Amino acid sequence: MSSAPSRRLRATSITPRAKAWLAGTQQAYVLHSFERAINLVNQEGDVLTIADEGLGHGPFSLLIEDHLPEGIDISSKLLVFENGLWLGDWLVDAEDAKLWQPTPNWSSIRSLSDLGWVSQALAELLRQHATAESFAHLVVSPLGRSALPGRIQQAAEQRIPLLFAAVRDGNSGQAAQAAKGLAGLGPGLTPAGDDLLLGALFACWARLPVEEARLFSQAIISAAVPRTHQLSAAWLSAGAAGEAPAVWHELFEAIVKQDAGSLSEVAMRILPTGHSSGADALAGFSGVLQALQGGVA
Repeated sequence: MSSAPSRRLRATSITPRAKAWLAGTQQAYVLHSFERAINLVNQEGDVLTIADEGLGHGPFSLLIEDHLPEGIDISSKLLVFENGLWLGDWLVDAEDAKLWQPTPNWSSIRSLSDLGWVSQALAELLRQHATAESFAHLVVSPLGRSALPGRIQQAAEQRIPLLFAAVRDGNSGQAAQAAKGLAGLGPGLTPAGDDLLLGALFACWARLPVEEARLFSQAIISAAVPRTHQLSAAWLSAGAAGEAPAVWHELFEAIVKQDAGSLSEVAMRILPTGHSSGADALAGFSGVLQALQGGVA
């Protein structure tokens, strides 16, 4: 490593998880490097995402004011300290970064009596726009044709209804059984089954009493996290704590305002996330809402 970084990147905002990651990391390496986001993992298996401001916050992210540096890969040298890090020849300075809170105001959604319109609107968007390989089609059109491999489709067809019924019936043990079968299942950087579980966790926090949401969240991640990889585990652990990315905060605000137009607009921004991650998470969210509303998911 050179004696000093050749360029400084200023972090503008940081989440509590990201702040704790910097403070507690002794060793770390680059897990993934993309044009707009870099994922780092430390000795505990915890993940930090460095992203540009335009991408928006996730629950374990640090946002920088400039574009991400080029040439960062899994071999790039990394040195972490409490208020930032060296990444290759770049200094990421988080000393003055503002704290962003990833926990939405769940009580404002929980107080609403009828969210049937939300599940219906999301289901219609998913029918029209979800990729062919998304688990969303198994949620909104369970008897329809799927582009998934037969083994994956069969497992998903068994576990998805089991998950929704478990939340509806208050059966956390059954929810854990369903999560065990969905974890790590399907295509994507974060597997489709994990993304669907994440959306289901958001719905639990949005609709169930706090203690019940905690119970189901713990049951789901205890079963799922050991069966998936580090990035998915990080997302599921944050979701189980009631933490969500910024764009989902916008979705929840549209629900609270009962603004169908804004709901559709935000959902259409979530949908393209990953190959099918956005659609799968929306399907998990919509499916649990529908089940709790009394519909057949």
